[in-house]
Amino acid sequence: MTRCWLAGLVVVLLWVAYGISPYVALYRLSQAVQAHDAAAVAQRVNFRTLRLSLTKQALAAAVDGIAARRDLSPRERTILTEASGALAEPLVESLVTPETLIDLLDDGWPVRAGLARDGGAREAAPGDTTAASPAAPKDRNALGLHASTFSQLFALFRSAEPRGFRGMVVSYPPDRPIENRFRLRLRLRGWTWRLVDLELPGALRERISQRLTGAMQR
Repeated sequence: MTRCWLAGLVVVLLWVAYGISPYVALYRLSQAVQAHDAAAVAQRVNFRTLRLSLTKQALAAAVDGIAARRDLSPRERTILTEASGALAEPLVESLVTPETLIDLLDDGWPVRAGLARDGGAREAAPGDTTAASPAAPKDRNALGLHASTFSQLFALFRSAEPRGFRGMVVSYPPDRPIENRFRLRLRLRGWTWRLVDLELPGALRERISQRLTGAMQR
């Protein structure tokens, strides 16, 4: 009887540990971002899957931007659409580095990658991360990943959506409209939860579209 009780207690404890583990991972990722610890961030991110996800989003943003242009002929739209793939890849490469990812998760905007908030800063060519300078002071309470306090973790908990046994999607900041939120997907691999996908908010996708279509017209 005692063995059964202990076995049940162990199962319950393991289940509780599993349930809180993704939030512990979010907390540690947030702490690494706030500390600008590139090595710690790199340990918590699957850069291959993140790169694929952001490339798809960048291409989709560029295609939408091209389709919305009424001054282009069908032939010009086709040419620009084909060219967008070649330009999207180096832009995404500049985004998917530990340092730029810290910049993105810290306040919700990758100024380091040359994507100025309002176009006021000189933008880098795709793949050039040295030319960027902030267009405006960072608003650290805007769209960043903040999970350092219990209230912030609880707010993220309310926005979490399970994806099977080994996946979870968190929408943040939870107090913003859906179109202004990031959707961060974590996946359990072995004993570690890692960031594998990051769906960008509308304003950032639009800025990426402007960056790509503008580069294609130079």
